[in-house]
Amino acid sequence: MFLSCFFQDTYAQEVDNIPKEMLQKANTAADANYLSDDEKQVILYMNLARIDGAWFVKNILNEVDRAPYTDENFKSLISDLNNTKDLEPLNPGKGLSEAATFHAKDMGKTGGVGHVSSDGTKTFERVKKYAKGGYMGENCSYGPSDPLSIILQLLVDDGVPSLGHRKSILSKNYSFVGVAIEPHKTYGHNCVQDFSDTGD
Repeated sequence: MFLSCFFQDTYAQEVDNIPKEMLQKANTAADANYLSDDEKQVILYMNLARIDGAWFVKNILNEVDRAPYTDENFKSLISDLNNTKDLEPLNPGKGLSEAATFHAKDMGKTGGVGHVSSDGTKTFERVKKYAKGGYMGENCSYGPSDPLSIILQLLVDDGVPSLGHRKSILSKNYSFVGVAIEPHKTYGHNCVQDFSDTGD
């Protein structure tokens, strides 16, 4: 688990700079009325990185302050994104978002971290109460509340030797994602992303 610094989200400016065809492809959550605008933007940023990682580096990553992140992980992220192209965008999943919301609220109220619920329920046991899938994963972010900060924290993945959060976001094995951003007793906010290969 790791924390990143806050910085102001320049989402409106960035959307203006996204090519129309790319925006249409990446904005899969636009009509998901069960998601907040920030949760929709989390999915948008993930999809932009998946669809054209080099574009993401040039237009988003190169514009952010690198200071909060280790140089090694930031450089490896640039390399990974420059080798990411034409992954299918993630579609929003309502059941997955319900699973993510349950966990984000649970961790938020207890001040806990990690993937096990406060009652001891393990990740996939919990997620499968809400959604289908044979191949599943989960990301948890602590601290930032704005979508770009959340995604950068997980993509850079400082403090996580396996780079598991980054790998989940850029994995070709996932087709659906649920997202929840909730207040957190200890860290201010937490964001949970539940991934699956199958829809709800």
